[in-house]
Amino acid sequence: MVKDHPPLLGAFIRQQWLYSRGVIVHLHWLNGLTDKAVYAHSGLRFLTWYLLMAADLAIFRLRGGRLFWTVHNLISHECPNPARERRMRRLVARFADGLHFHSRSAIDCAETAYATALRSKAIVAAHASYPEDYPPNPARTAAVAEEVGISAGDFTFLFFGTIRRYKGLDSLVEAFRQRPGSHHRLLVAGAPIPGVATDWLLDAAARDPRIRLRIGYVSDADVAALFSLADVLVAPYSSTLTSGVVSLGLTFGCPMVLPEAARVYDLPGDAGAEYFAPGLLPEALSRIETRDLDGIRAHNSSLGRSLTWEAMAQPIATAYRKAGRNR
Repeated sequence: MVKDHPPLLGAFIRQQWLYSRGVIVHLHWLNGLTDKAVYAHSGLRFLTWYLLMAADLAIFRLRGGRLFWTVHNLISHECPNPARERRMRRLVARFADGLHFHSRSAIDCAETAYATALRSKAIVAAHASYPEDYPPNPARTAAVAEEVGISAGDFTFLFFGTIRRYKGLDSLVEAFRQRPGSHHRLLVAGAPIPGVATDWLLDAAARDPRIRLRIGYVSDADVAALFSLADVLVAPYSSTLTSGVVSLGLTFGCPMVLPEAARVYDLPGDAGAEYFAPGLLPEALSRIETRDLDGIRAHNSSLGRSLTWEAMAQPIATAYRKAGRNR
């Protein structure tokens, strides 16, 4: 973790003071390092922050530091200045010894977005699933089912996770309302981030009683229960590079409805999901019901069991050792 760094220069050099000149820094989210540049009030301020980070990275590398970055997204969601953020991310990518991607398709997206060659630095390791973190709990599943009013005869679409603008929840609600059948349910479970209103969601649920809401923090004990109630997980994100929610879906063997953009995950593929082009979510919700859902569950469960944390960690550890030898 990059911590306790000076306000202007030294986020990376500081790690060498705290640990050793040969420290390995592995970044995940860049916001704390790049936001001052991205949100700068003028081009001159941006350029100042950019040059300070470039100097910091250059000195860090010259003194023997090694840098890795797990690229979770191409730019921050709801970013106010994508061009600036891409430039800052390109800077980090150029100084990095290794870039961890969760799929091979993501490398192509990043090379295009950052306008620089990255493949020689790429480490591909799929996002692990979470079987040991969220064990099944039938009693809790029954309690949550009663709480949200879902019965065994219902066909339930699940939207799970923080409520943010880019996640396409509004389009899912609209698509679901076009589905006939009193046995259908749309279960929305998660909390909005600050600044995102949910009044419209409450209004939609009032107009269509098939929409069931569980707005707020989801405890670890309730994650397995919510996925156990789902017949299909829907993650209609408009901008995506990797998804922890899809990894959760694989953990529980959930059939999925995903946008074509989600093919960048390289999984679960057509055998585990129904994909839809922009504007065609209603048709995808209809098609998924006609498929062999038991076969999809078996496919996704098998895939989820193969995505272990050890399997994800091994190629990253190999890259660490290589960087140490090349120091």
